[in-house]
Amino acid sequence: MDKSCMTVTKQKKSMSVIEMGELLGLKKVESYWLIKKNFFETREVAGVLRVMIDSFEEWYAGQFHYKKTNGPPPGSKFGEVISIQQIAEDLGISRTTASQLMHREKTIKIINVENTKRVDKKSYDNWYKNQHHYVKKSEKERSSNNGFDIQAKE
Repeated sequence: MDKSCMTVTKQKKSMSVIEMGELLGLKKVESYWLIKKNFFETREVAGVLRVMIDSFEEWYAGQFHYKKTNGPPPGSKFGEVISIQQIAEDLGISRTTASQLMHREKTIKIINVENTKRVDKKSYDNWYKNQHHYVKKSEKERSSNNGFDIQAKE
């Protein structure tokens, strides 16, 4: 086998601060602000600051605030989760009521991420199936389109 024909692709281990900013849709100042917060590992190479990609990806998977302009959604470290606001919209109730409901129900798993509460989607879905008071807006709309008007889940 001719070894000269074999190509070795080197996996990129770092990116520039500008590349990181473009990835998140940030401008220069916002990019350097993230660097200053020490959310991920950086190294100085030949006088230029580099962001370590593995450290960046680990940080990205553990937060929900910043979103890549083209790529997977943030927060993958936590599995499938939804916000209290999404639950409020789903059930057609206020955010305050949704928050109180999620804290009152012991079967629903709540995760705190950067001072923001997220709800485990699977535990929310299980809770919804086993309760009879709330009806999702999508179900109300579907039944009103069929000539039925339901107010509570049967």
